Amino acid sequence: MDITFRSMVLFVRDMEISKAFYTDVLGQKVELDLGVNVGFVGGLALWDRAYVNDLLYAGKMPPGEAAAPPMEVYFETAEVEALAGRVAEAGVRLLHPLKEQPWAQRAIRFFDPDGHLVEAAEPMPAVVARLAAEGLSDAAISERTTLPRQVVAAMLGNECCD
Repeated sequence: MDITFRSMVLFVRDMEISKAFYTDVLGQKVELDLGVNVGFVGGLALWDRAYVNDLLYAGKMPPGEAAAPPMEVYFETAEVEALAGRVAEAGVRLLHPLKEQPWAQRAIRFFDPDGHLVEAAEPMPAVVARLAAEGLSDAAISERTTLPRQVVAAMLGNECCD
């Protein structure tokens, strides 16, 4: 099974302040900016903490400052179902089982032995290809995944609109 470490995800209180810090102070280049989720060239990602807490952790963790961990370790694998099976067989404590996220990516989140949050998900190009195989247009895939239409077209090898 091929599992690839993709990034460290930092959950931040103020996206604009954090984005400015990483771009202006540390010279990181934004690769994809979805507002509540910003990915930098090289793999570092920022997620808006309130968005993450509402979207993924509501009801799973204590309220207040500890509502969401400060970060997660993120892996990708095309064999996410098989990995979910291995995690279950090992009796690993889950945040949630394998499920489709609001942006159509299938992911599982669980805790390592020290309580660090780990996410494993299918690569977004695989998500885009899956949705295309289901008959969705580039525009519909863009809407479903929140990826810009140009990114979807590039993943599919299609020409795009402006």
